[in-house]
Amino acid sequence: MLLRFRRAQLICLTLLLLPDSFALGVPSQLQLDEPRLAHARELLGRSFKRKVTRNSRTPPLEIEVSDFVMETTQAFLPKDKRGLSENVGYAILNAAEEFSLDPVFLMAVIQNESSFDPAMRGLAGEIGLMQILPRTAEWITGLYQIDYENEKNLLDPVKNVWIGAALLHKLRRQFDSEGRLYVSAYNMGPKKLRKLIGLKKNPKIYVLAVMKRYLALYKGFKAKGDLKMLSQKAKSNVLQITN
Repeated sequence: MLLRFRRAQLICLTLLLLPDSFALGVPSQLQLDEPRLAHARELLGRSFKRKVTRNSRTPPLEIEVSDFVMETTQAFLPKDKRGLSENVGYAILNAAEEFSLDPVFLMAVIQNESSFDPAMRGLAGEIGLMQILPRTAEWITGLYQIDYENEKNLLDPVKNVWIGAALLHKLRRQFDSEGRLYVSAYNMGPKKLRKLIGLKKNPKIYVLAVMKRYLALYKGFKAKGDLKMLSQKAKSNVLQITN
């Protein structure tokens, strides 16, 4: 109850701080669960099991995925960036709801790309939480009518999450919702991926890295304990596979 009250207070502040196009409010559990589970089934294919992605029931409290995302986002962010955790958490939840993605999957991509460091810069010029190239940002923001001026916008973690989620949505449509393809395309670009497919090659390394994180996060979510314990367990699970 206290967590939900605190979150309600923060909604008002967050909506004042975010651009109008991002001010969607916080999606309800009902709004999140249908696309979340559908996306999980799509990503996991035949290995999908409801018990992996279901809500974790820990008497006397049932932990909601939205609360888990908020708490785990705070746990992953660098200490000097944790003041951004509410805004980043809301961005993950709202972008996931807007683009019919699993918010836990978005977290897995972010952790794989930047370890939740909003200031991360890649060797090829990628920027921010979801490691987006400026030229890619210009293209996708034009398609989805997201405000974008220049590469400095990618250092805004909220905008970065929305642009990354929009890119995943676009790639998902391009590759007919085949997870291994659109996740690979996020890493290498659709042109290079199609070239590899034409050569009968099946890129696996990036997909496996993201999916290991995805399942590690869910193992934390379904563990026993209170919300803070679940988030710390999720973080520990991810760090175990990355160290």
